[in-house]
Amino acid sequence: MGDAEGAVEFYTARLPHRPSASGHAHYAYALLTAGRFAEGWLQYEFRWLQQPLLARRPLFGTPVWNGQELRGKTILLRTEQGIGDVIQFIRYAPHVKALGAMVLLQVRPGVGELARGFPGVDRILDPVDAYPEFDFYIHLMSLPRVFGTELASIPNDVPYVALDPIRQARWAERFEGVADLKVGLVWAGDPSHLRDRYRSIELCALRPLADVAGVQFYSLQKGAATVELTGNPANMRIDDLGPELLDFADTAAVLDQLDLLISIDTSVAHLAGALGTPAWVLIPSPADWRWMNEREDTPWYPTLRLFRQRTQGDWSDVHARVKDALETRVEAHRSARDAPSAAVTPSTSAAVLRPIAGPRRSAPGMSAVAETRVGIVQYFPEEPVVGDSIGWLGEHLQSQIDVLAPLVKPDTVVLEIGAGVGVHTLALAARVGDAGHLFVVEPRPLYRRLLRQNLGANRVGNFTMLNSVDAGETIDDLRLEKLDWLKVNEGSDGLAILGGAEQTLWRLRPSLFIAVPDDQAFADVTAHARDFAYRCWRLDTSYYNPQNFNRRDADAFSGRAAIALLAVPEESEFATAGDPCIEVTQQSLRR
Repeated sequence: MGDAEGAVEFYTARLPHRPSASGHAHYAYALLTAGRFAEGWLQYEFRWLQQPLLARRPLFGTPVWNGQELRGKTILLRTEQGIGDVIQFIRYAPHVKALGAMVLLQVRPGVGELARGFPGVDRILDPVDAYPEFDFYIHLMSLPRVFGTELASIPNDVPYVALDPIRQARWAERFEGVADLKVGLVWAGDPSHLRDRYRSIELCALRPLADVAGVQFYSLQKGAATVELTGNPANMRIDDLGPELLDFADTAAVLDQLDLLISIDTSVAHLAGALGTPAWVLIPSPADWRWMNEREDTPWYPTLRLFRQRTQGDWSDVHARVKDALETRVEAHRSARDAPSAAVTPSTSAAVLRPIAGPRRSAPGMSAVAETRVGIVQYFPEEPVVGDSIGWLGEHLQSQIDVLAPLVKPDTVVLEIGAGVGVHTLALAARVGDAGHLFVVEPRPLYRRLLRQNLGANRVGNFTMLNSVDAGETIDDLRLEKLDWLKVNEGSDGLAILGGAEQTLWRLRPSLFIAVPDDQAFADVTAHARDFAYRCWRLDTSYYNPQNFNRRDADAFSGRAAIALLAVPEESEFATAGDPCIEVTQQSLRR
């Protein structure tokens, strides 16, 4: 309906109670369309929880750059969607480079030669190239989030793409001596694009432009739509350059020679904007989020003018307005024909963007998404400690997992109570493997919803979600046939849970890992475990891990630590072999 503010209001009311990847992704589009960038960029990360991008996530095992120190580091900028998106957001590369990094750019097919002219990039990686070592990576369309881009701070100095001088000279010869206004045309995009039926038009729809005298049209169209040039149904004077455009570097050199481009919303329009070439873009209703609503200009490209549909699906009024504007443009061209034109050179603006420091917050009640050590995770940033840990460190109490990892063997059965959004669940699932199994309990409905979504997003299938054992049903009531580990997380009453597991403790003899809030709770739980012939250790774990996944140097938790009981049956191989735990930095382990 084109009502971005109405959509924002709808999602703001609903998502805190019904969080979903799809809902948050569309919330992001509404926010960005409305120009509410601060929250919009955060929510835009939900695109990675939806197909097709979910299946295209890179499994590098390397942290995403979220503003960490880059001096002396290597960062990979990764393309993700269309070529127009690459061109639009490569403007941030010089600002990344200014932070002292070696900048790698992984490009899409057909962009390699053009990418040689992208500023701020040290090395181009073609699709077939092996990845060198790098410290961080980030997708191009996530850079506005890291730099805290608002409407007023969009880096829009143009041109910011340099031309190949050889191609530039060759195409200059081709256009030499043309006195009429030189206008490029692109009327159709990639037919596989989800919204192509809204944005693409037929060449014959541009027939009104043929009545404007003093114009030489050039087709920059590629693909199946070029067949429309046969017979020239628009009755226009068109020179078809399509067969000569080998790649986007050629297209860029042509755009440099044109007086104007008239295009639908496609990658060529973005390229014109990046080069500083005047371009008129025909915008459908509703528009893609980057063009926002109503305005005829765009803060992304100073030389672009937007001609919007006033009625959805009706292009006739748009073409009439373009014709009137073209007549005016021809008159101006005739008046200035003999005036010398200024040379266009890449921008050397001294303004350098700086990344936002510190954790970022979504709107109250809203969930967020982060790449972590264990996979992609939807979580609640406002959750005390856990939210900051996931967002800031890319993990939560990872040192506890480091202790458990050598003890939890593949093919074992684990019962985890109070799983939250599943950071430890994902780690345990990977540890037990397909031959093992997880029984997972999360009593809070909203957290259980996110937990299930996170397990699905990370393709975890070796689990069973159980009802809460805190609400009447006990572990003994489950009548499990096998249980190797019982893990009780923060926020659950470990003593009460053990009280409902007495038969299971004697029958199946699981090892225990139970988080407790304080010293007294630890003493109580330890005494209960010893009544069942368990050997016990205390594990003190700092919430801040110096070896954290995101490589953060600052302890945002003021030295606070978590307390947990680790207990194994006295007859187990761990107990008889001695100390069952490995040494882990920043924690003390004692009987």
